[in-house]
Amino acid sequence: MTITSQYRKAVNTMTSTQALRPTIETVSVRVPARPIGLTMLRTTVESTAVVAYADADGAAELGLIVEEVARKLVDSATDDSTLDCTLSCAGDMTRVRLSATTRSELHREPYAVGWQIVDALTKDTRVTRSHFDRARHGYPTEVDFDWQPGVSAA
Repeated sequence: MTITSQYRKAVNTMTSTQALRPTIETVSVRVPARPIGLTMLRTTVESTAVVAYADADGAAELGLIVEEVARKLVDSATDDSTLDCTLSCAGDMTRVRLSATTRSELHREPYAVGWQIVDALTKDTRVTRSHFDRARHGYPTEVDFDWQPGVSAA
């Protein structure tokens, strides 16, 4: 498992006790695209959300959403694929990008419960599949969405 984190700090021009405050926090995680990777990924996502928003319920919600999307990617992943996840927390919005190399197109079945949960709790969910990559033996596939704690898209 690989975890990287970047902080961008902005100077608060108002007089306050916080002279420097992070405006965007980006955390990236790479895990094996196998079921064991889902557990590691969900734990890291929930921990990041707790730190960013101090909201355990919201963190659990984001963990559930990420796990649902990641499970779809893992189910279709090539044998040697990794699952990459990047969370960018800014203010009260988190942008999430998950990617893996898949054997086929990731189908968004409108009546599947997992996708209904994702669509109800996120904004602007996008699935992008690139052309077949011979070096990776599959299709680079990305799923992007925005999430806001306490606000569902429904």
